[in-house]
Parts: sequence; structure tokens; C-alpha cells
Amino acid sequence: MAVNCGVSFGLCAMRVTVLDALGNVVGSADNSYVSDKAVTINVSPNIETGNAFSRRNGCGCSLARFKSNDIFNWWEFAFEDGALEPAMVALMLGLETIVDGADTVGVAFASALDCSDDPPAVALEFWTQHITGSGLDAIHPYVHWVFPYTSWAFGDNTAEEDFMANALTGFSRTNEMWGQGPYGDGPPDGQDIRDGGYWKTDVAPPAADCVTATIAAGS
Repeated sequence: MAVNCGVSFGLCAMRVTVLDALGNVVGSADNSYVSDKAVTINVSPNIETGNAFSRRNGCGCSLARFKSNDIFNWWEFAFEDGALEPAMVALMLGLETIVDGADTVGVAFASALDCSDDPPAVALEFWTQHITGSGLDAIHPYVHWVFPYTSWAFGDNTAEEDFMANALTGFSRTNEMWGQGPYGDGPPDGQDIRDGGYWKTDVAPPAADCVTATIAAGS
């Protein structure tokens, strides 16, 4: 059966993994989280527009024109969660949790970082469905998206007579330490994804459990 060129649809699950400033997986307990509550993840390229040059003669006629190349800088994200998941937010923003017995029920907001402080970082992964015709593709039913180093901050959130958006914003960086990732579900050909990537896959998204998990340090 030939590989199909299907369409990415939906947002099935997302996973964050805590990193240190160099991009290594932090080798501590409770350093991973899988969510199936995400509503949207907007991914936008930050592009630095190349300079444009034009030379005209004395009559205003064009002699030469040239535009230098646009430069891709990084990816920018806008994330909206459909539920309050304080354990995941704490990992993404580097916050202390508020607990009630064994349950994580909230987060404590942080002060501004000092200039010498490293901002919190996580690897971001999410899975979409791979649709051909009117159903899941038989060979590769999912698409696995990876951004191996991201930093996040609170977005705009409004309390009103409606559901709160639970919004975060973020941006990406290169992560030379991610390799294949620590979960054993990286690119099937071992491709270098230090700047991120996606691939069609028959590996199902990980199960969400509304609690943190632990993944061994290293890539």
C-alpha cells in the first residue's frame, strides 16, 4: 500500500518535558506531562524581512532592484488549554505548585527573573490525526509534531461569563541535545530535529493522566 498524502486534523494530545538551559532533559522526578485537554496550539514563524534595494535614474526609471533573503528566526506559539492543569503549567513556567494532600491544585506566581537567571524551558510535542478521505489513514493515522526547546509565559486571560481561555504564549530555540528524544518515539530514520519537525506515524499519542510523570534524563 502506497504512503498517502493526507491532511492534519485536530489536536489529540500534547506532551511537555522539562529541560535545563542547555536543552538536556532534567533528571528529576515529575519532569513530564501529557495533556488531552488542549484546545489550540498556534504555531507561527518569526521572519525577519530582507532589505529591499532599488536604483532609479534621473527620470525615475528602474536601473536595478534587489531584495535580500528573508531570515527565519524562531517559532512563536499561542496555546489555549481547555481545562485548568496546574501541574503542567508549573512545568512550562517553572512555578512552584500548590498542593492539597496528594493533589496539585494550583500554582504560585513567580517574581521577575534576575538577569543571570535561566528562563524555564520545556520540549513541546503534540499529535494530530492524519486524515485521508473521511477517516484515519490506514498506514500512518497520526502526525507527531516536535519543538525540542520552548520557553513560555502567561498569555491574556479573562474571567467573565464564559470559559476562561487558560492561555500561554511561547517561542522556540534550537536544541542540539534533544537527539531522538527520551521516549523512544522519535523520527523513524533518526533525522536531526534540533530545530523541530513533524512526521506521519503509526505510533499512537501517549495517554494523558492529569498528573506529572518521570522520564529518565538524557536524550
